[in-house]
Amino acid sequence: MAPTDPKHIFIVSNDGIKQELAAIKSGDIDATVSQPADAYAQWGLFYAKAAVQGKTFAAGPTDHNSTIISLPNGFEDQLAAPLVTRDGAKVGDIQSVAAGDSSLWGNNG
Repeated sequence: MAPTDPKHIFIVSNDGIKQELAAIKSGDIDATVSQPADAYAQWGLFYAKAAVQGKTFAAGPTDHNSTIISLPNGFEDQLAAPLVTRDGAKVGDIQSVAAGDSSLWGNNG
């Protein structure tokens, strides 16, 4: 059923792996939230090395398009995890990214 059909059941996944992006492109699922595994690893290692060196960070925007937030037990770098759809259309107030976009980690590698 087309997404415009009132009986359509929307299927949204969560990871943004290559297979999910292919399923969006083929119309088998509607969307995913692209959890950037490569960036999680990259910045996790960065912060681990920084901690060993005694570096500290404060809440606020970063130089790598994310925001550090304060939590009760420390800080978290909220890396971008965009909504991905077939055509990159706006969904409500959220601008999605097209499944074929080369900036998505699932399309690289």
